[in-house]
Amino acid sequence: MNFRKQCLRAGLVLALSFAALSPVAMAAQTDAERQTVIMSMFKEGAVLTEEVHREFWSGLQDPEAAVSRSAMERVAFALKNNIELERATVVSYKASIKQRKPVVDKSYESALKTRLEMMRMRNLATDSVLARDKEFRDSLVAVSKGKPVETNGTKITMTNELIDQALVRLEASYARLERLLNPVWTASPGK
Repeated sequence: MNFRKQCLRAGLVLALSFAALSPVAMAAQTDAERQTVIMSMFKEGAVLTEEVHREFWSGLQDPEAAVSRSAMERVAFALKNNIELERATVVSYKASIKQRKPVVDKSYESALKTRLEMMRMRNLATDSVLARDKEFRDSLVAVSKGKPVETNGTKITMTNELIDQALVRLEASYARLERLLNPVWTASPGK
């Protein structure tokens, strides 16, 4: 949740920073607009329309847009990994509640490994990811005992109901992101 807010803020700051109308600035602004669209797919209740999809992909089919397409693919990969990591976290919470002991789901280990590899490949520091990993692992003890954990400055007692709601939200975000990132429009399965 906090990550989504940070991403939205970063997208907004990025979009606002491209005020000049030079071709380079316009291209960068277009990329910022696409990133804003990507981030919007994480909002609860977000809807992906055919018009939004068409706007997103306009210009990316051009072979000269390979750099832009490559940048979008990197952003998309990182965001999918974020969803996978968040999903694995709540799956671990659910297993910890059920087994009444700390349980780290194997999907968490896989998503964490991918995140660390991505950061190392881009020569980024991994300290913040490792710190969040430690916080997560420490929180499993409290969750397994039915005690509250602090999330974004608020104490929350994890329940199966909260976890199920989070899983539904994550699955919906992932599905919207997958549909957005497919150059061929597909309607939502429920339509």
